[in-house]
Amino acid sequence: MTGLEERFPAMRDYTERQRLHTAEDVAHIIDFLSAALYVDDEELFTGFTTWTARILTARKVPAHSLRPALDLLAGRLKDFPRATRLLEQAHRALDADSAPAPVPAPAPAPTSGTTGHGKPE
Repeated sequence: MTGLEERFPAMRDYTERQRLHTAEDVAHIIDFLSAALYVDDEELFTGFTTWTARILTARKVPAHSLRPALDLLAGRLKDFPRATRLLEQAHRALDADSAPAPVPAPAPAPTSGTTGHGKPE
């Protein structure tokens, strides 16, 4: 938790209850990372990570607060390439999940001689 506090300074002002919830969240991250490694299923971990980001957002906790925990784990697990790969994929999944939705292209302008509904004028 100390390493996490160094990477996410806002945590220094957390209440005891917030610290407890953070510790629980980190434990869940580790559990899902372990399970994903065990069954060799990257979607298990990336899906959990993006789901957690959405839950945090709904609870008014910034989703970017997940990144320091992922970075801390990556640093601790740097000698384990499969774990490092999953953590990198989780980062990419968070990036993709937080990217704004693409704006649909405007409908083509009606060609002359029609009303825009395919009917002659």
